[in-house]
Amino acid sequence: MRLRPVLSSLFCLFLVPGFIFAKNVNDIIDDRFEEIPGKGLEIHTNPTGVRIFIDGIDRGLTPERFDKLPPGEYSIRLFKEGFKERRFNIVLFNNSRLVVSVRMEEESAAVQVFIYREEGSPEALPFNPEIIISQGEILSAGEDGKAVTLTMPAGYRTIKARAFGWEDASVTVLIGEQTEVVEIFMNPAKFKLQNGSQSRKRFNPKNSGSLGITEYRFEVSAPGVGTLLILDKDGNAVYEKQLDRFETWSQSVTWGGVDTNGNPLEEGKYSVLIKASPLPELNQEPETDEPLRLETEINYSINIFPLSVFGGIGGLAFAPLPHTLPAGSFQIEGGFLFGNLDALPFEIGMRVSPVKRLEITSAFNVNPHFKNKTGWGVTGSVKFNILEGAGFPLALAAGASYSWASENSNQMSGHQQLSPGRGIGIYAPLSLELTNMSLVVSPAVFWRGPDGTVPALLLSTGFLYRGDWFNSGLSLRAEFDFSGSAGFSRLFAGAEARFYPPPSIIFFTAQAGAWYNSGSHTRGCGGLGIGIVF
Repeated sequence: MRLRPVLSSLFCLFLVPGFIFAKNVNDIIDDRFEEIPGKGLEIHTNPTGVRIFIDGIDRGLTPERFDKLPPGEYSIRLFKEGFKERRFNIVLFNNSRLVVSVRMEEESAAVQVFIYREEGSPEALPFNPEIIISQGEILSAGEDGKAVTLTMPAGYRTIKARAFGWEDASVTVLIGEQTEVVEIFMNPAKFKLQNGSQSRKRFNPKNSGSLGITEYRFEVSAPGVGTLLILDKDGNAVYEKQLDRFETWSQSVTWGGVDTNGNPLEEGKYSVLIKASPLPELNQEPETDEPLRLETEINYSINIFPLSVFGGIGGLAFAPLPHTLPAGSFQIEGGFLFGNLDALPFEIGMRVSPVKRLEITSAFNVNPHFKNKTGWGVTGSVKFNILEGAGFPLALAAGASYSWASENSNQMSGHQQLSPGRGIGIYAPLSLELTNMSLVVSPAVFWRGPDGTVPALLLSTGFLYRGDWFNSGLSLRAEFDFSGSAGFSRLFAGAEARFYPPPSIIFFTAQAGAWYNSGSHTRGCGGLGIGIVF
């Protein structure tokens, strides 16, 4: 009688590879059958979601545990579409839990795909089909009638063929254990011109880079040729451009607000006609002869270029500028500021012009301190352009700002270190406007909130250069705080550049600088940002 427990133990050791506890059964490398303390059964699979049948009865999807299964022998069947079925038997004991971990093997088969031109299709029409399978993968099908072999999971799968100049074609096949052969025949597509749009409905041709052009986009269904035609308010053609031969679906062409001879056109609204037709050698009839019609406005009062919004006031980093965005335009920018060893502040800001000459700017900054709790702050400003343009080389604006920052241990931990601080400011930037350059002087007074009623004096100066696809500048700000003993408080100096390569509305910012606090050491800083201006 003493031999029976020994034989039972040997049988268990033979059936179960070991008494190892299952710690992470989802990380399956191979099939595993493990016993752990407890009772019942656990079944895990890779992938999950496999249907479990115990003695032919559906018991749910993996992963699953069965705590109330009595000891005994059971037949297990695992099923998931696209994977090979698994069948095995197990034995459950009264004093242990069996953990089963199974890697399901994907069931797949080879598919040979042949793509042909439909009989009678024009030989002059290029034929470069692509195969798009159910998972969205795109493969080149090569030449007409050339076999492409795909390995696809079992089940119903859709294979789609697409080629420029041809109608889309698809076929659904049942992938099993044997190699399937699929033939797809494609018909020539009727020539269509559709989905016209433009990047800017109104623009100033004198703006830099992509801000001084508009881009017209449209789609065609087959190879062809086209023309861009611009008409003035009287219906006279002022600009005409022959478009490149169409070799793909998506097309675009830009216009810089000039006539055919390259001369700037007058302000006003212009009709835009995009005409297109199939290649003559294809002998195809277009779906319609109607051109795409759009309308574009030239407005020389629009002057769009990105400025710094760090600190919540539009301009240079340390000197507000009198320029405002044109009505309806906006700028959004976010960036990081490096240089403070105990924090890594970042900021996101926006400037927008709801009406002509008026600009609203706001900024939200977060100042995560490594040795203290994170602080944050907000700044908002309003600026009105009093004088700019009309042949006069001066620009003048008046503005006001308000800043708030959280406090921590008597420190302004949410304070943006390069801003004037927490409080209310009034400023009046004045600039001399040269061809591509602005020279600015901006005096300001700043009341530092509850810390006192005596305002600080801020004197800023700098210059901004505007190029075709970038602008750059230098700025300097001196602060004089009279709340205590009268005298110099802080000095800031910085250089910055913004790049907005055409045709994108995205721009990139890089800046570097230094500041000096009265009675302390000089510190350096740098910043990187990205934004959009429209």
